[in-house]
Amino acid sequence: MLEQSQLPHLIKLLDDPTPTVRDTVLDALAAFGPELTIALEQLPDPPDTGTVQRINRMLAEHLWGGSLLPAVVTAGGGEGPCFRPGQVVRHKRYGYRGVVVELDPVCRADDTWYSANQTQPEREQPWYHVLVHESMQVTYAAQTSLEADDSGEEVVHPYVPYFFSEFKDGEYIRNHQPWPT
Repeated sequence: MLEQSQLPHLIKLLDDPTPTVRDTVLDALAAFGPELTIALEQLPDPPDTGTVQRINRMLAEHLWGGSLLPAVVTAGGGEGPCFRPGQVVRHKRYGYRGVVVELDPVCRADDTWYSANQTQPEREQPWYHVLVHESMQVTYAAQTSLEADDSGEEVVHPYVPYFFSEFKDGEYIRNHQPWPT
């Protein structure tokens, strides 16, 4: 695995017009696995949220053609992301539909919030920021609590136009508007 100190150099090379260079860089970034986001955040000069989202989109396109990300086993034994920004999902327990705006490789909520959560799914799995259909609500849901929604129907939420540029083939196209941290 590459050293974390090499990440700034790899990020600069993402704009190289040569497909071979770009593919090599994306392969190197993919080697970090789900821990890439954490490694980027720990850099002395971390990239902004928009750059991290761009890297994630480029990796999804490079590795999986932009389609549903397969579950992968991380070094810690957990699953990697199964859903991507723009994908419409349904909550298994509560039944609401929504669109994924952003994901975290592990639960980033503080202990007070997590303790107040009625279901308390495992923290060491991907968690998703979801805009809930026909409401003003934004939820933070664990991967094990969600499933893909294949209805092909749009999500009605006031923030959809803020984070997405269009709805195409049953999913939203994420723009470069950063998710608030």
